[in-house]
Amino acid sequence: MDVGIEALNQRLARVHKQVCEYFPFIVRISVALYDAQTDDIKTFLDSPAESSPLRHYRTKLAHAGWLNDLRLSRRARAIDELEPGILGAQPHSRRISAADYKASYTVPVFDETAFLGFVFFNADRSRVFSSRVTRQLDLFVRIISLMIENALRSVSALLGGLQLLREISRFRDDETSSHLSRMSYYSELIARQIAADIGRDDDWVEYVRLFAPLHDIGKITTPDAILFKQGELTDAEFEVMKQHAARGAGILSSLIESLSLERVPYIESLLHIARHHHERWDGQGYPDGLAGERIPPEARVVKVADVFDALTAKRCYKQAWPLEQAAAYLRDGAGTQFDPRCVEVLLAREDQIVRIMNRFAEESTEAT
Repeated sequence: MDVGIEALNQRLARVHKQVCEYFPFIVRISVALYDAQTDDIKTFLDSPAESSPLRHYRTKLAHAGWLNDLRLSRRARAIDELEPGILGAQPHSRRISAADYKASYTVPVFDETAFLGFVFFNADRSRVFSSRVTRQLDLFVRIISLMIENALRSVSALLGGLQLLREISRFRDDETSSHLSRMSYYSELIARQIAADIGRDDDWVEYVRLFAPLHDIGKITTPDAILFKQGELTDAEFEVMKQHAARGAGILSSLIESLSLERVPYIESLLHIARHHHERWDGQGYPDGLAGERIPPEARVVKVADVFDALTAKRCYKQAWPLEQAAAYLRDGAGTQFDPRCVEVLLAREDQIVRIMNRFAEESTEAT
């Protein structure tokens, strides 16, 4: 079963069509998902998808005012008249107000153990969300929430396998859990900024974050004598080391096939990240010597995120570079090593970089 964002949006559109048979004033249904690790609430689904006022939007739930109150109370909220300012001053509230909806109904959604996010209904008329209407809409909320839960469960086996491989790879490399977390969120930061430009959606952004930590999984096949060598590798040893990219893609392909996960959304992005994260913008990388935009975008994103964190993190063999020095290195390599656009959007968001650094500070035990 295809559970990609396009398929889910199509299903939400069908639900919307059914809702409109009873309540033609419902002009928008939207779903936002919650990330408990970062406290972010993120746009996920919209009907109609093409006119969403919150495309590629995210914010901290703790800063979202009344939305956080709904999460804590587990109660829905109907607003009969969406007058300017009634939703608050947050950017998402201003965008909804600017869309000229007249009324709204917002429902927090939970599975058996956790908060998942919100379902939003917007109307083109005021005072339409009576108790009779909201009771019936709650039935549609249940349908939508089951649709979301099934989609999330469909990738749980993959994520479990990825986590296992991630832990295995940590035992055979110098990558700490903090490094993998930071570089995955740097990857998300870059991916979110370039997604619209390259025709990708929010689903792709999320999968880039999830898949990024598996970029070096192929190193589990590299001999210890090479992987842990203290000095510079010989040419022959470097040729062996370079094989980890193609081998990593092979390992992941086998996992995907064995778990019958070929139709997980953006699964090809996982393989691209593993195989192509050592390609260079100038075509001098490996394993395939791809250049420029022939390199898959998710691999370009992860390359910049991984190198940036490797430079700014302390290791047993080096001190952490200051942010300014690491930024200068990326700028010098833009157009040769790195996709210039990826470098540009990362370095333009220093405040977010610092927040990620602080949130995922290095473990007290150094990786060796």
